[in-house]
Amino acid sequence: MPDTPSNIALGSRKGDGDKRSGQPGLGCLGRPRSPVFCWHPGLAGDMVVLRAGLCPGLTEDMIQLLRANGIRTVVDFVSSDMEDVAQKCSLSYKALVAVRRVLLAQFSAFPANGADLYEELKSSTAILPTGSPSLDKLLDSGLYTGEVTELMGAPGSGKTQVCLGIAASVSLGLKQHVLFLDSTGGFTASRLYQILRARAEDEEEQLEALQRIQVIRAFDIYEVLSALQDLRDRLSQQVMSSMGPLKVVVVDSVSAVIYPLLGGKQSEGLAIMMQLAKELKTLAREFSLAVVVTNQVTRDSSTGLLKPALGRSWSFVPSTRVLLESKEATWEKVTTQRVASLAKSPRQPTGIQVELDIGNCEAQEPSPATPTKGL
Repeated sequence: MPDTPSNIALGSRKGDGDKRSGQPGLGCLGRPRSPVFCWHPGLAGDMVVLRAGLCPGLTEDMIQLLRANGIRTVVDFVSSDMEDVAQKCSLSYKALVAVRRVLLAQFSAFPANGADLYEELKSSTAILPTGSPSLDKLLDSGLYTGEVTELMGAPGSGKTQVCLGIAASVSLGLKQHVLFLDSTGGFTASRLYQILRARAEDEEEQLEALQRIQVIRAFDIYEVLSALQDLRDRLSQQVMSSMGPLKVVVVDSVSAVIYPLLGGKQSEGLAIMMQLAKELKTLAREFSLAVVVTNQVTRDSSTGLLKPALGRSWSFVPSTRVLLESKEATWEKVTTQRVASLAKSPRQPTGIQVELDIGNCEAQEPSPATPTKGL
């Protein structure tokens, strides 16, 4: 399990609630004798492990009986014949059907009107400043909630520093909470405090900003998934916190926890990678969060150009990709100057470049989040 949050980070669990709506089709509500249901393989539930509290009625005793009969995930459960399960597990048929209905409502896909989706997008999307004017310009004003933004670059390119700058900007300037998942050990509270001191003179304000940043150390993919699923559960249940709302989730880095799985059993590693992708995109979309991830780069064998790691399957996950590179052509001279290039964007032409200084993270006066207009 992930480590408990560090004592500098008292995070928020307040969310906007689960915005999914709709009712399952008629085939989901009867007494099915065969596994025919309103389900789309590959959607949110295919890798979600059954656990107590996932939905009302799903108790620990029920889960133990289901596991003993080979039913471990949501898709295992909803694709099973409930009458057979009731007999094999000695469970109430009505209780099983009730749990199945809730799981289908939570994890199935329902059609939505495009105009309604557009109106929801306009009302729920905000643009959050990163703390760097040049990076905000590259991103068309800042980080967009509801999207996954990827920072990629070689070791030492400044990915973690930019993430710390984003956390400081959102916490200090917007008084919003940030969840920082550190999978490499690169997070340093002293560096974050240094950034905050450069942006605010009042010590109490600095300490309050630190308290709005929750840090979880998660050094493998299962710890990361557990932390994200726990966050989603708490947001879905509208668990409130006196500290304030969560707006940004940072995962530094995704490649560090995925690479070890892409070895011999690559198909299994790919499936877990896509489960991580779905967790991140679901959090961003359903709860209007800005999700920031970092990724390594590799060099293309044919062109010699840098390209993001994790392959083509992962390339569809982030809406926006930014490549960070050292401004100097040699590694002999240490410099805080970086070149940020836009590699993927739904709003801006790719290939745009800006310069930024990760030494001071381009400290600026805090600015409010910008609601989107006419996306």
